[in-house]
Amino acid sequence: MIKGAGIGAGIVAILTIFWKIIKLVAEVIAKLIIYLGLWAPLLYLAYGGILMLIYKGFHMFSMDTNSIIYFVGLILCLIISVIITIKNLILKPFKKIFSRKDVIKYGDKDERKLKRNMPEAPKIYKSRVNPGVIVYEYKNRYDLYEEHDNQLILVSTEYKKGKHGRKSRE
Repeated sequence: MIKGAGIGAGIVAILTIFWKIIKLVAEVIAKLIIYLGLWAPLLYLAYGGILMLIYKGFHMFSMDTNSIIYFVGLILCLIISVIITIKNLILKPFKKIFSRKDVIKYGDKDERKLKRNMPEAPKIYKSRVNPGVIVYEYKNRYDLYEEHDNQLILVSTEYKKGKHGRKSRE
């Protein structure tokens, strides 16, 4: 009984490893087909196979009008595949070389979500009255900072009155 269970567990382990290897190989092949654009000619070849099954008079490799039209379509699919390959192997890496990595680009939907959740960006300027004071102006307040040893130290916060009026800045 125990000997049979051990053999069964060994067979299951071997089949599991075999299945994982097959799955990994299939994933790599699928990614290569997509990355290199080979999906277009493969789909077109499948289309030719369906034509051969449905229409008994259609032969892919004969030189009649139907097969010539089919081969023109296959050549166009191969050209599409070459274009996709050039895009993925040359243009995308080329863009990565020249793109700035410190800039994060968001789509319009992402920007709207971020604007709702992010704090307001202040207007920053030096005070006309006291040039040593740096002003961060928000919609509802002014934060006043002084620079000491290349660091900003908050001196005070002054809130604005209503929409149009405000308290003094300095």
